[in-house]
Amino acid sequence: MAAIAGRLVIESGMPHKQLYWVAGPPTPTCPTPGAAAERIQALAADHEPTAAAFLAAFQRMGASLRDDRHLEPDTVAALFRVAWEHAEPGPARGCESDPEYAPESEGEQAQAPAPDRARDHLIHAAAVLRAWDPHTDLRWQDLLNLVTRMPR
Repeated sequence: MAAIAGRLVIESGMPHKQLYWVAGPPTPTCPTPGAAAERIQALAADHEPTAAAFLAAFQRMGASLRDDRHLEPDTVAALFRVAWEHAEPGPARGCESDPEYAPESEGEQAQAPAPDRARDHLIHAAAVLRAWDPHTDLRWQDLLNLVTRMPR
């Protein structure tokens, strides 16, 4: 999972022409969505970024996964981990609430974060993943919908 997290960090920055090789263990750390959910929920014990910062980091770190047809539980857990760790504690850029935010193109829509805590998003996502059928394909859009929806 740490190798996948490293890959996501590299891919979230400026595009590079270099080739990176990130090695990890041959077997999954999180073989099921439930195992990934346990790893994700454990993040809530760590520092808490703002909800806006977490959602912005999640979108930035996961952007390279948008064309993947299926995301393994290890990848899902790594994405949540790296987004949580790289979310800045202050207000996030790229949200309507940020006065300096300017969309790069006219077609880009700024998505306002839910007005609650990042930890609530994390716990909600872990609960939904724990109940997810392990034979169902998880895609990037599923995860994006999961974290941007208001937790209940």
